[in-house]
Amino acid sequence: METRKYTTPVIKKGKEITSVPKGSSKLAEAAKNVWYIEYYYNGKQVRVKGGLNYHNDDYLKKQYEADVLLQSIKDDLANGFDPTNPKAFFEQTQKELLPLTDAIAIFKDYHLKHQSRSKTVGTYMSKLNALSAFFPGALLRDMTTQKLENFVQAKINDGTYAHNSVKSAKRIFGTFFNVMVKLGYTTSNPKEGFDKKIKSTKEVAEKHTPYTDHDLKRVFEYLDTNDKFGAFFCRLIYYTCIRPGEIRGLQLRDINLSNGIITIRASIKKNNNDNKNQIVDIDRNLIKEIEKLNIDQYPKNYYLTGSTINIIGETQVGVNTPYDKLMAALNNIDKQDVIDNPRIKAGERIINQGYDLYSFKHTSNIKKYNAGWTLSQIMKANRHGSISMTEIYLKKLGTFTDTKHLEVPAI
Repeated sequence: METRKYTTPVIKKGKEITSVPKGSSKLAEAAKNVWYIEYYYNGKQVRVKGGLNYHNDDYLKKQYEADVLLQSIKDDLANGFDPTNPKAFFEQTQKELLPLTDAIAIFKDYHLKHQSRSKTVGTYMSKLNALSAFFPGALLRDMTTQKLENFVQAKINDGTYAHNSVKSAKRIFGTFFNVMVKLGYTTSNPKEGFDKKIKSTKEVAEKHTPYTDHDLKRVFEYLDTNDKFGAFFCRLIYYTCIRPGEIRGLQLRDINLSNGIITIRASIKKNNNDNKNQIVDIDRNLIKEIEKLNIDQYPKNYYLTGSTINIIGETQVGVNTPYDKLMAALNNIDKQDVIDNPRIKAGERIINQGYDLYSFKHTSNIKKYNAGWTLSQIMKANRHGSISMTEIYLKKLGTFTDTKHLEVPAI
């Protein structure tokens, strides 16, 4: 059994009162003495006054303050307080009483230092802030596996979380608490042991839907007429399968028309862990589009898609600019459709088909496959690390494959 490090703290009230002046009392005189809390820690005397002697004119108030201070010291000692190193105890107490909201702010700062993609950080913050709002005033130490399960189940019940959202929430909570453990703010990860039976049956809204041939033609016809920047940006995605965020970072120095290649610098790659540049071949159809821009007349540090007016520009366009321009095009196509056919149903409108910027990439991959490209060739064109990742882009393949003209081999 471990030997006690300290003696039981007691209140010391100074010298005993042996005489009382006229008009006073024994308690009033005792209140004038110097009071303190005394105990011995590892054999050394410790005295704590803690402001007790501000109340020399009120014995009862001084007694109350002394009782409060005494209990506080007892509690601190029981929880590991070391009077020779009070800073360590204070820091540990601060960690134990850390509000969940403050823990999330600490995680955000940590994540921003180790994760350059603001979109990813935003996704984490969305889930974590929702958790904090669900448990207002909660401390980090209050978060248990049961509470995480209750939160996710509530989001499923109110229709907020679909299947993918549940998986994302579990992953984000796991990462969050792992970081808190690493930084010393907690000793366990309550995401461990999360009930795998908690799932959502809500259908996930369609997104990244590949364009039908009809809609692809309509979108580019509209963009070519009304938005040269949007038309060029979307063609870049279709012909190169370069991610929209990477396209925004392309400078003219990255374009080599003579060799027919685009260099994706490590600094603009989505995944830059290997700190290596990547090369993308330029399709001959895209070369024609780039040649129209006369890129040789601009400084090499200008951005290929740096201006919504001139396409090439000195600075990057906003993160959401390409997406917003595509959505504006889809909405305007819809408006014309409603004029042409006022009875068109909401489900038939182009804006409700799940089309977005990544849809051009999905469409490109499906067309490549139907044109005879192998999976490994498509994987290389996408700069994917595995065939399974490439197959994600082909999951809608069946929707765009016609089998009517094919004959089943006879038995």
